[in-house]
Amino acid sequence: MDRNAFVHVMNEASGMLEAGDAAGALARLTAFDDALGEQPDPQDYGWIVSYRFRSAFGAGDYAQALHIAENGPARFAADIPSGSMATMYSMAVEAATQLGRAESAVAMADKCIALRRQVGTHDEVLMGAMTACTLLGDLERFDLATRYALLLIAEGEGAEKYRAYGYYALCAALEHKVGDGVFATLWSGRDWLGSVDNEFAREARAYLDNSLTVRDLLAQQQPAAGAQFPPPAGAAGGLPLPPPTSPAAGGVPLPPPGGPATGGVPLPPPMGQGDSGIPLLPPNPGGSAPISLPPPGPASVPIPLPPPDGVAAVPLPPPPAQPNPFGGPVPGLEPADPPAPQPFPMDAPTQYLPVSGTFTVPADLESQPAPREALLDALHGAGHGTNLVHGQPPADQCAGGETADALLAAGRPGVAAAAYRALIDEAIDSGHPDLLIMGKAVLGLMMALIFDNRVGEAHAVWIDESGATAIGIQALEHGQTSVHDLHGYRLLEAYFHALAVTDRDSALHAVNTIMNSCVDYAFEREREVVPGMINNWRRHLYELFDDNPPPDIFGPVEAAEARWGQPVPLGPLYWSRPSPWVVDWL
Repeated sequence: MDRNAFVHVMNEASGMLEAGDAAGALARLTAFDDALGEQPDPQDYGWIVSYRFRSAFGAGDYAQALHIAENGPARFAADIPSGSMATMYSMAVEAATQLGRAESAVAMADKCIALRRQVGTHDEVLMGAMTACTLLGDLERFDLATRYALLLIAEGEGAEKYRAYGYYALCAALEHKVGDGVFATLWSGRDWLGSVDNEFAREARAYLDNSLTVRDLLAQQQPAAGAQFPPPAGAAGGLPLPPPTSPAAGGVPLPPPGGPATGGVPLPPPMGQGDSGIPLLPPNPGGSAPISLPPPGPASVPIPLPPPDGVAAVPLPPPPAQPNPFGGPVPGLEPADPPAPQPFPMDAPTQYLPVSGTFTVPADLESQPAPREALLDALHGAGHGTNLVHGQPPADQCAGGETADALLAAGRPGVAAAAYRALIDEAIDSGHPDLLIMGKAVLGLMMALIFDNRVGEAHAVWIDESGATAIGIQALEHGQTSVHDLHGYRLLEAYFHALAVTDRDSALHAVNTIMNSCVDYAFEREREVVPGMINNWRRHLYELFDDNPPPDIFGPVEAAEARWGQPVPLGPLYWSRPSPWVVDWL
């Protein structure tokens, strides 16, 4: 394969994807792939396969995307970095559900979870289970979603939002008359649900306290003595509750109290598919020998795809948020044997999510926020009663924020944006908006809008001088959130400055100033995200100069790269995962 032609095609396809022309990118990559007559370099060919998958997914050709994920390349062997493979397989879960192929979604999700146990974090295991549970629930395949809900409950000790979501999902299964055997697990968590303050826990507890389905099941379990029902939600006192019964065969037992679960808990079989214990994860299709997984460690080591003989592809985990099929462009790659575009590993506490898609550029996009008057002082003087951060914010609002973050991480940016707006309204309506709540909610809102390809709306929030969201911007800029979230906001600022269509010199100065500060922070506090910061900086400069920047413009970026000690290849934009909704820096 001609290396120069490969680089040209990859840059061309990447540009098409970022411009929203997934169908064009798919046609270009397919034509190039079909013209290959012999085995290319496996790593280079891996990028062709990966981008064909992304293009097919972005073009809505879910059947082709799922076929690539399930079967690997059609003709040649390929090596794909595990970060890209992780994205491919998590997207395959959604592709399968888009096609109504629930069983294929289960197969993809199980492979994701199995590999995440090997190379990922425990949080990523739970996120994979939550994503599968959510997508299968959307298909109303609660019989299949239940196994992931049980995993969240069993392994969610210390991760309240995931564990509570597991109980919440069991409520849906029970209400749809699927898997009565899970009722014991659901009922046994009733007290725990009452002690946890997040939206999923509140909904699940309310269901247990008020559902006629639950009352009928309790009555069936104690027909002689008569069931003692819990009082209505909010009522005091009440009759004693019956003790939880033993989980049915095939259920996943809850971890013992007092600490997190030790080791992974295997997935139970789908409801109605076996009743003798908990089987191991299903083998590869066709009875073929499973492809060995890499040892635990960084998730950036290339993992080979299987040869084109029908063997299932290497299972890899989903990313911590909805996969976006459009990676960043790869401008600037020279034809003289440059490296192919490389994604960054998805290491906690951050996540790497590309931004893409078309959007209508607002008329004032070139404008930057003018220096605001001291809004915080004005608010106090006007009697708005904002609360400077001195202690913990309202617990119920924190729970709402954690729920919104979970929705964003689960790949629901549109719903998450609505949740952040509702939280902002709730804080304002209280008469005493807490500034941590306002700052984090506005930060989350802008991120959700960007991930939902509503960049114009996110920019409007950023430059708004009068609305409630302006309080959140001021809270971010006046140190009312964690330093981690402050730099997450700085990344958004740099992104917006890079979109400027006038006054390029001012925008360039802003981007360099902000990103230099972000890189310094990363070197001091979060070294694992230094490559992401450098990558963003370089990509913003390309954006400012319409992918044709003068060579000397990269001096500050190259200095940061030299400080890092190795080249940082271009990849998707890096975004910082929000910190918890708690004050831990005072």
